[in-house]
Amino acid sequence: MTKNIPHLDAQLQLRPIGLELADRLEAAIVREKFAPGEKLREEAICMQFGVSRSPLREAFQVLENRGLVERRPRVGTRVTEMTEQNLNEITVCRAPLEAACAGLLAGLAHHKEIADVLEGELDAMRSAQRCGDLLAGFEANVRLTRVSHERCENSVLIRTLNQLDVSALRYRYHAYRRMPEMLLSMIENNEITIGQIREGNVDAARDSTEKLVWTAWEKMRLPFLKETKEDTE
Repeated sequence: MTKNIPHLDAQLQLRPIGLELADRLEAAIVREKFAPGEKLREEAICMQFGVSRSPLREAFQVLENRGLVERRPRVGTRVTEMTEQNLNEITVCRAPLEAACAGLLAGLAHHKEIADVLEGELDAMRSAQRCGDLLAGFEANVRLTRVSHERCENSVLIRTLNQLDVSALRYRYHAYRRMPEMLLSMIENNEITIGQIREGNVDAARDSTEKLVWTAWEKMRLPFLKETKEDTE
């Protein structure tokens, strides 16, 4: 006979320390608390987060699978470099998938309600732009993107987009920090897409979203083009 174990369900719902740590390190890498190419020193990170080496190495494995770190024998673990080629590859994948997501949102029966939620995050982006707080604008943009994914009601698409976002957000943050015009551009383009979702216009929502992704790509690649130009001069 199976014994009843008190609080078993609650215990099973607890996230492993390694996974929780991976998420916290991911957030730090995206926001350049650890710079591209920087070596991640195990002892220092263990002390910072109050963990042992075992869950940290589990976290490194998760981050490697997410494409955020590289581990090499006798070299250690380093944050993955950011390159124009990698940005291009991410964008080629993201553009049609983000467009599909927007089309699904516009086609849902409660598309107006979804547009209201997205508009709330867009208002936060506008407020950040007025205050000149670019990083607050970035965080609001992240929330807007997350909401759009979560509400599309396609579990496969949600998982795929969330996986791509892990790497894509690094480039978005990189651009937000270096180009004040990035925030205004994202506000203007998201206004168009949210309006089309509100109207339930599936095709227009898809088209404008794909354009939004490529517009963002054009701005996100500028720092890399500038660095390349400086290296050749």
